[in-house]
Amino acid sequence: MQRKIKIDASKVIATPNPRMWGLFFEEINHAGEGGLYAELIRNRNFSESNIPEGTIISGTTVLTVTGHKETFNPEPPLPGWKLHVSPGGDAVMSKITDNPRNPNCPEQLRLSVIGGKATLYNSGFWGFSVCKSGYRGFVIARSNGIGEITVGLARSSGAVLTSAKISGITDTFAKFPFELDGITATDARFFIAVDSPGTLYLDFVSMFPKDTYKGRENGLRRDLAEMLEGLKPGFVRFPGGCVVEGINMQNAYHWKKTIGPIEDRPGHWGLWGYRWSDGMGYHEYLQLCEDLGAEALYVCNCGMSCQYRRGEFAHGDDIDVWVEDALDAIEYALGDTSTKWGAERAKNGHPEPFPLKYVEIGNENWGEEYFKRYRKFYEAIKAKWPQVILIADCRVPDAPMDMVDDHYYTAPPAMPLMYNKYENAPKDLPVYVGEYACNADVGYGNLISAISEACFMVGMERAADVVRMASYAPLFCHVNDRKWPVNLINFDRDHVFGLPSYFVQKMFAESLPERVVYADCENAVQNGDGLYVTAGIKGDSLILKVACYSAKDLTATLEIDGVKTECTADVALLSGDSPEATNSLLYPEEVSPAYYTIDCGCGSELTFPAYSLTILTFKIKK
Repeated sequence: MQRKIKIDASKVIATPNPRMWGLFFEEINHAGEGGLYAELIRNRNFSESNIPEGTIISGTTVLTVTGHKETFNPEPPLPGWKLHVSPGGDAVMSKITDNPRNPNCPEQLRLSVIGGKATLYNSGFWGFSVCKSGYRGFVIARSNGIGEITVGLARSSGAVLTSAKISGITDTFAKFPFELDGITATDARFFIAVDSPGTLYLDFVSMFPKDTYKGRENGLRRDLAEMLEGLKPGFVRFPGGCVVEGINMQNAYHWKKTIGPIEDRPGHWGLWGYRWSDGMGYHEYLQLCEDLGAEALYVCNCGMSCQYRRGEFAHGDDIDVWVEDALDAIEYALGDTSTKWGAERAKNGHPEPFPLKYVEIGNENWGEEYFKRYRKFYEAIKAKWPQVILIADCRVPDAPMDMVDDHYYTAPPAMPLMYNKYENAPKDLPVYVGEYACNADVGYGNLISAISEACFMVGMERAADVVRMASYAPLFCHVNDRKWPVNLINFDRDHVFGLPSYFVQKMFAESLPERVVYADCENAVQNGDGLYVTAGIKGDSLILKVACYSAKDLTATLEIDGVKTECTADVALLSGDSPEATNSLLYPEEVSPAYYTIDCGCGSELTFPAYSLTILTFKIKK
């Protein structure tokens, strides 16, 4: 039977949130450390081998008080740092906590040089990125008998590429800034060289490319941030994800420890198997939202650690501490400079409020323990910040909810069958689909997973009066540390690529209508295979999205009622040579949209390639 795609532009079925499609950032897969956060020095405050907060260690296993176990290797004591001594020389590198500059950040690297030349090397996060514009950084150091050091970048052979002298080091900790010329070598290592006997104490070593996103000093890697910019995000959710909760309450995300000078941030173990510096902290997250023109969605800890990891729960007055912490976080973002935390924001260089609009109470929490905490947080936050939209992790009985967060991870056949999940859902409880991806049986992500997601996104757009926001997850992955099977944006030290799913997200964001109108496809879907359609009006354009989830090309005749359109359409088409087609570091746009114009109008017969997403934009006749 001949398929027909029927559009009736006179029947409006939903009005989308203009910021419907957003981002979910979580520190996983070295998304921030060695990724979006542009710091190049690994283990810059020498704390990386510290065991997770609130745990005990036995061999290579750490244990929480509730019995949750994690594999953890505390050796070597100074990950990222290696010592080379010239022939005939003698020097020792060690980690100490004596006489710290800041008791909250007590770890130091002590280099004792007895004779010869000693050089400390740091290879960064799987190598250093090439940065032709140069680098800037600083060292916090003191010494006994060593007044001068050399810092720079060298090849793995030891040949110096660029260097700078630091002098005037005394027995008191001080900050010494430096700048280095740009390089083109791909095998560089950072070094600190000492030519005289004595003892050098390093408290902190930091280096950034000069060319960060928006030119910010404690900034973000430009190419990765521009990938986010390309998605035109309406909002950004942060900091997670399970990292919000931690494996216990001590290890939970404490935003107050992530603001202020980076050398005074202790960092913490991040639940996905590595420690992060908190250099991309709460302030930097809010700044990123502003730079992207996105609204902020902050996830607060509700007094519960990760329930999937034998969670701990705060009780009594301890819950109030976490409530106050959430209120303070909102005040930091929104409070005027006469408030305590608004003044702190101004002190950190941003007197104007940030675009915080949403707060999610907890992450993937459930059950009675969550219900009672949710109610307490909701009441306290609404009393002080009634304009903030609050999101619940699940449907909480007998409690007010502004919005609820749903999560979905599936194999390819499942998402097309979910496209009408919200079609008849009650509109009195808006939904945020906070995490979703087709991430099983698809390698590290391919065309069929992207089209599977497109089918579900078609359904979310059709139900946009219910589904007010959605964000794919996870966002980033360093290819050398893949903790999660499928991730939207992948990178190494110098390159980046988006999955086919990245382009699906981009195409939907670029074509979000102001009004969704009636659209259907007769005999379109059988056992999940078929055409999934949605249509809408944006300005003077009619936009039709068609996801073809089928192993063969499908044809349909177009019928348009309610408006008259021009007889041409602009087309964006995402397709590939096979369902397994994907992108890579070497071929970053192997599967990417093609853009062209066709003759097309009411009555036209259209063919949609197997496993494809097609977006047609028609000009409406006046």
